[in-house]
Formats: sequence, C-alpha cells, structure tokens
Amino acid sequence: MSILYPRLLDAAALTMHERYTTLSVDELQGLAAFRHPSAVFAATGGDRVPTDHLEELRGRIVKIAEESGFPGGGRRRDHADFDQDVARLLHERMGLVAAEAAVRPIWAFLALVVLPDVSYWRYREPPVDRILGTDITRHVWGRLWWRAHLLVVPSEPDPYRLIGVFNESDFDQIYARRNLLGGSRSVVRALADVWPSVDTAEFGSRRILRDVLKRLLRTAAIIEFDALDYADLCGEIRREARIAVAAIREADARAQ
Repeated sequence: MSILYPRLLDAAALTMHERYTTLSVDELQGLAAFRHPSAVFAATGGDRVPTDHLEELRGRIVKIAEESGFPGGGRRRDHADFDQDVARLLHERMGLVAAEAAVRPIWAFLALVVLPDVSYWRYREPPVDRILGTDITRHVWGRLWWRAHLLVVPSEPDPYRLIGVFNESDFDQIYARRNLLGGSRSVVRALADVWPSVDTAEFGSRRILRDVLKRLLRTAAIIEFDALDYADLCGEIRREARIAVAAIREADARAQ
C-alpha cells in the first residue's frame, strides 16, 4: 500500500514560493517543517506518512546535500552526483506508487515545507515549475523520483545502475516525450542500457539522442515496443542509433 504524503494547496504554495525566492538558504533552513495548515491528505488509498518518516527523509537529503557543498554553491559535478544519490533515496524510501507520485502538490509540499533550504540551494531563484510541480519533469524532487522509477531494475544487484547514464538535460529529452516513449519503463531502460555503446563522441550525445528519439517516435507508430522481448527492443534501439549516427555524418558532409 502506498504512503500518503501531504498535498500543499496551490494558493499557499505560490505565496510561499514568492516569499522564499527573496530569502537566503540560511534563512530558509529555519523554516523547514513537517506539517502545514494548508496541506491536505487524500481521503483514501494508503497510510498517512508519519512525521518521523519525513524527519528521516529530510535528514538523509540534507546529509547528501552537505557532501555536495550545501549550504554553499557547490559545483556542477557535485549537483549531478547529488541528483543521482537523491533519486535513488527518494525512490527507495518514500514508498510511493506511480499514481501518487504524479500528484504535483505532494512535491510542492516536499519542496516548500520539508526541504525549502535544499530546494532553493539546488536551484537558486528557481522558476515556479521547479518548486510547485506544474511540470513534474522539471520539479526539483519529482523529476528525480521519476528518473529512478523509470530506470530501476529490481532484479539486478544494483537496481539503480542506469541512473547515471544520462545527465539531467538528456533525460529531460526522453521524459518530455513520455506520452509515446518516456512513459514506458522498458523503452527508457533499454535506451539507457544501449546508450553507453553508442559512439556519441563525434557529434555529441545530445544531438544523436534527439535524432534517435525522433526515429523511435516514428517507429512507434508501427511497432509496439512494450510487446517486444527486451533483447529485441535493445536491438531495435541500437539499430536506430546506428542509422542516426550515419545520417548525421552524411548531413554534415553535404553541408561542407
């Protein structure tokens, strides 16, 4: 059964965000809490999260943040490591099912009530979607849970080995196409499994990935990817990647 998390109502969340963008990380540290008068729970569907669970979650995330330079600026590489570690932690410890994790006010509560200091440390002066979850693919915490959820392989010794294959920007390219590709766990996992073997050095990972995704979207109109055996799915993605590299090379040669 899923754990139910508080849902921070939109009006309160927006007001808090507008105020918090004017505060320093040190000031926000003193505002962390585990309940809020404008937060509500779903009426049914699971057990309400205990306060000590939220306290533990905050403590673990703060510790990871401190290893990445919190409350100072940190480096870009530190933030990448932080994202991967937190993605694993959120997926392992929150006890969410996908339907509950799709509820954006849950992530607003986590960002504004439980972790305001770390949220605004990770993204200084963040746009509203980073905090309120208007687009979960960009939310400071929601995007990490979904990244882990789509890439986890429970049967493996390290279930989260694929989390680090794509950086944030590249994974955004995949998840932005979730209606046809990014919402399929098998497609996302297969893409991550195959990607390290794709020769991206010549043209850059982003350019090749975008072309591969376009080709997969076209192929999805005639092939049901989720019906394929996993090995066959990986083979199809590997084939599309080879075609993409060859096509980009040919286009660049013509342009010269």
